[in-house]
Amino acid sequence: MKANAEMIGIGMQTFFGPQVEVVARQTKFVRRRSDLTGGIFLRAMVFACIEHSKASLSQFAQACLDLGVVISPQGLNERIGSESVAFTQEMFRQAIDIFRSHSPLPLSILQQFSGLYMIDSSVISLPSAMGNEYPGCGGDGPQASLKIQLLFEFLRGNLEQIVFRPGRDPDQRYRDHLTIIRPGSLTLMDLGYFALEHLKAVAEQAYFLTRYLYPTGLLTTSEEPIDLLRTLQAQPGDVLDMNVLLGTHKKHQIPARLVARRLRQEVADRRRQKAKEHARCDRRQVTKAYLALLDWDIFLTNVPDTMLSALQVTLLYRVRWQIELIFKLCKSYCGLRHVANLRKDRILTELYARMIGVILTYFLVAPIRMPYGAQANREISPVQVRCIFRRFARSLNQALNNLDQLVRNLVDMLEHFLLFGFKQKRKRRPNVCHALHLASAIYCLDLNLEQELDLLTLLA
Repeated sequence: MKANAEMIGIGMQTFFGPQVEVVARQTKFVRRRSDLTGGIFLRAMVFACIEHSKASLSQFAQACLDLGVVISPQGLNERIGSESVAFTQEMFRQAIDIFRSHSPLPLSILQQFSGLYMIDSSVISLPSAMGNEYPGCGGDGPQASLKIQLLFEFLRGNLEQIVFRPGRDPDQRYRDHLTIIRPGSLTLMDLGYFALEHLKAVAEQAYFLTRYLYPTGLLTTSEEPIDLLRTLQAQPGDVLDMNVLLGTHKKHQIPARLVARRLRQEVADRRRQKAKEHARCDRRQVTKAYLALLDWDIFLTNVPDTMLSALQVTLLYRVRWQIELIFKLCKSYCGLRHVANLRKDRILTELYARMIGVILTYFLVAPIRMPYGAQANREISPVQVRCIFRRFARSLNQALNNLDQLVRNLVDMLEHFLLFGFKQKRKRRPNVCHALHLASAIYCLDLNLEQELDLLTLLA
């Protein structure tokens, strides 16, 4: 535990170290000698945002006082402007580079890949005055909104890329993450990112796993059209795994596997009901063919069956839910939903400071995600970790300049994590990491498809 605490402490001192003042001067946040240095401002903003999900100027000023700097809330407000935005934005970029784990989860099903990436986005509302810079999606939504594009690497637990975009920008056109993903990695994405040119760009260097978007054209390997509904209805079993060409035009065609698993009737009926409700809200019609396809979970991937069985494909896609939990943490516990009524420069300064806190939270979580090994059904909860981190934020901030004291505080906090930071045990269904461990073990056994289906159904 002390080794983890020392590693975390060194990372924190590196980030909040002397280079902060260099950045503060480069961004013109600091232009002359002042008690409120770049380092004190950054520490006050980040740790006050960790301690308070909705921090006031008074609480930011009190965080400065904890570090020996007396400044009024009004005086601090005057220091928040375009320069503080540029300063915290650059430190946010450095946080992604510095707060990184390098130890992969001990799960053989994942270690076949150089990384397991998940891409998703979430939107937060902004004041209407910011509509020119961050236009909203239109309709009944806010006139101004900010979309957070997030790339999460699950194997090591790192937030690899966080990009702010206007809320109106569609996910299908987002491509920044293509420069980040490693060769030989696997990227999980939802239908918002489904575009053939996007999938082809991923397939040229790595693996992808996505749901099928109806009515995208499918061909056999001999380039004959596939009637997907007829093929599934003719399937005698509950699982289909076939090689296809994704896309009907030559320039977009992608060799892939289509993996489909029949759903329980009640699940399929709920899906059809939701599809009809969404169609009514959007004032459009849904076809009978589309409703019939909702009897199945349908996935597309270019991972060969020598690496993942059909059932493992369906299980692994569910890991994508982890990125939804990150956004839930950001909005419900890290204060990202409490910025809509502030002025522009304070909104952006706080957003970058809060996102630094989120990155730091996952830096704390990464080395202890499976502290008792792959076989133990115990999994750390980022939400519980964040709540404990909140209690220690002030003492950690005050100890940052003294590595020995910082490590002692971190050891104390990590002990709290291991006592109170776990998700509740599940008697019927394992947590995600334990499910992946069991799936790894199952595939090493000599099982037929029916036996594998029975076992993996227990994990789903």
